[in-house]
Amino acid sequence: MNKTKKSAKKRMMFIQNEDYNFLAYNLLLFLDEFKCYSEETRFRDFRKIAYLIEFISSSKQIGEYDIFELSDIYLNAQLKKKLLSHLIITLQNKDYLDISLNRTHKTIELWIKKENIPKDFFDKQRFKREISNIRKLKKEFKITKVSKLIKLINDIFTSRGVSTWEV
Repeated sequence: MNKTKKSAKKRMMFIQNEDYNFLAYNLLLFLDEFKCYSEETRFRDFRKIAYLIEFISSSKQIGEYDIFELSDIYLNAQLKKKLLSHLIITLQNKDYLDISLNRTHKTIELWIKKENIPKDFFDKQRFKREISNIRKLKKEFKITKVSKLIKLINDIFTSRGVSTWEV
């Protein structure tokens, strides 16, 4: 197979939302925007991020999604939780993140080890859309570091007619 066909095949096989690099930079941007830099300022329950990742890089506003698109996002988030858990362990092993287990809430809490991440990574110009979308999500859904997952799901999905199940 010649080089152009190989390149085209790679592009066709690439699924942005399942790419670890895509997930990693969205996760780190998200935690940075919430200023999660230590155990004291940690983000509770990484699973919330799995439901938000699609909206972070999107050029659409949440109100522009129809019920079928939201259903797909909800279903895909179920799969993304597994990918994110693997990614979190990898980022922890590379000393970019740290985690703690919250036995009371049965969640994984996480924060960035910002001193180990290249200074230019959090370039506000490069990730302008993502940062803007994270801020909009925070404001519109009143997301905090300790918000409950069920509230987030109700606010984004259930209230818009998407059938959900216990998380």
